[in-house]
Amino acid sequence: MPKFIRFLLTLSLLAGTRTFAHAQSASSAEVARIDASDFPQISALVDVYGADGNFLAGLKAADVTVYEDGQERPPVSLREVKVPVQAVTAVNPGPPLGIRDGTGISRFERVVEALRLWAEAQPADSRDDFSLVSLSGSLINHAGVNDWLVSLNAFKPDFRNSKPNLQTLAIALDTVSAPTPEPGMKRAVLFITPALNDPNIDNSIAPFIQRAVEAKVRVFVWFVDAEAQFLSPSANAFKLLAQQSGGQFFAFSRNEPFPNLDEYFAPLRSLYEIQYTSALNTSGEHTLRFDFHSGETTISTADAAFSVEVQPPNPIFVTPPLQITRQPPADDPYNPEILEPAQRLIEIIVEFPDGHPRDLARTTLYVDGQVTAENTQEPFDRFVWDLSAFAESGQHQIVVEAEDVLGLTKSSIAIPVTFTVIHPPGRLEVFLLQYRSHLIFGATILAGFALLAVLVRSRAKNLPESRRKKARRAKEDPLTQPVPALAEPPIPPKKGKTSSSRFGWMNLRHSRVPSAPAYLIRLKNGGEPASAAPIPLLEKETTFGADPVQSMHVLDDPSISPLHARIRRMGEGNFLLMDHGSVAGTWLNYEPVSREGVRLKHGDRIHFGMMYYRFDLSQPPAESEPKVISKNNPHP
Repeated sequence: MPKFIRFLLTLSLLAGTRTFAHAQSASSAEVARIDASDFPQISALVDVYGADGNFLAGLKAADVTVYEDGQERPPVSLREVKVPVQAVTAVNPGPPLGIRDGTGISRFERVVEALRLWAEAQPADSRDDFSLVSLSGSLINHAGVNDWLVSLNAFKPDFRNSKPNLQTLAIALDTVSAPTPEPGMKRAVLFITPALNDPNIDNSIAPFIQRAVEAKVRVFVWFVDAEAQFLSPSANAFKLLAQQSGGQFFAFSRNEPFPNLDEYFAPLRSLYEIQYTSALNTSGEHTLRFDFHSGETTISTADAAFSVEVQPPNPIFVTPPLQITRQPPADDPYNPEILEPAQRLIEIIVEFPDGHPRDLARTTLYVDGQVTAENTQEPFDRFVWDLSAFAESGQHQIVVEAEDVLGLTKSSIAIPVTFTVIHPPGRLEVFLLQYRSHLIFGATILAGFALLAVLVRSRAKNLPESRRKKARRAKEDPLTQPVPALAEPPIPPKKGKTSSSRFGWMNLRHSRVPSAPAYLIRLKNGGEPASAAPIPLLEKETTFGADPVQSMHVLDDPSISPLHARIRRMGEGNFLLMDHGSVAGTWLNYEPVSREGVRLKHGDRIHFGMMYYRFDLSQPPAESEPKVISKNNPHP
């Protein structure tokens, strides 16, 4: 009869020890990690438990509400993610683990075999983190499942001479409480132990239960001993440890089937990843809370703190224009109605000093404090600046401002831009200057004809009618026509002397000007000489421009470039005028001059930008004498 009662008690114990108990009697949620590195997109890993203590699966984005600093924010996404497990196997050696069955296999060898079968079935890419500890300390820490199995197979403790205690459990809790290799990993301890000979086991186990609950470590106990110990105070204490920490209790004496560790770890492998768009626009520490709605139940996390640095965007000009020259187009240089360029492309870049690139709401270009161009959609990094309003030379300031989606704004430094506006001469002046030789020739011809007509008419009135007829007949008789005598050709000035008609005024008014083979005479807009001293052309090459470092002769006018033009002395009274790529250009007799140059002649008109000069040789070439060629002898 006692044997039968003992058998019934054993069956009830075996059934009772396989029961899964959980510490939590209510639903709960906990924030495992907050990631603000991709601000303003923020993600969080959250663990949600149902009333049964298991992971609450099947939630949707509509089932969660996000509170950022107490303000509700809509979630962008919610998805269930799989995470590895951090587990510590703690072997508490004692004589009961070394007891062998009828086949000569010890209880511990049975345990190792069950763990080996489980480990070999794990996937090759498993990221689980395993450790193995015993009374002597850690045998392997934070290793993969294969290395952990090798260490377990090599572990051969002296069970006969070992005295089990709670030191192994303390080492296991220390090891599993270390930072996890990956965020959100959940922790577990597989505690393999025989019964302990401790009359105060309930008091001894209490601190370990509290520590496991606070650290959220699930303790799974494999109680390996004789069946008689299944109802011992040690067994009851370890059942309480498993129940309060959310683990399981399993008793093994000889033939009981071992649980599959996958059933232990499955609830520990799932988390929810929640993403939302932050509305924060200040740096510092902030709070985050989540409410999960499951049926009629709302499960809330505690406020979790996180920090983020937020700074406004910083706009920067890319190669801003420091100087802009507007002038008539090259194909219509005398058109006062058109100035080029008509617009200018301004490019910028926008940096985020806080390291969190985000979308922009607008970028604005200011000129002298006034809005000139604005972008409210892509592209935000360029503007088309309309220059039509700038018709006079002067300096203006440009500033660009950027605003991001958080409403943060910042302006760039002010950049000064100098405008040089070159206006063409008046149309009448251009016509007179360009066609002056034709006009002078035509006017001379007209004046000659007019004078001749006046003389002829006056003489005709004074002659009697008979004399008029006689004169008319005489004029009609070719034999009586007089042959006009040739005028004696003019005598050119002697070599080495300057003609007083052209240079006498210069010698009188500018006696200090050195003698040179040629000069540039400053002219007014009407073509008459100005009061400025002539420029002597003494050097092999004479340079003109606004920069005194680059130019031998400084020309003070806004239209003059730093190095504007050159005049090269070629020898034998020959001079070559060359432009140096100036903005306003160099003009000879109202025709543009290229870099290759144009040969100068005595009396040529030269424009450096808006400055007007005449080129005079000190010894101008003598005018050629007319040659009389006989009609019968064409060769003199």
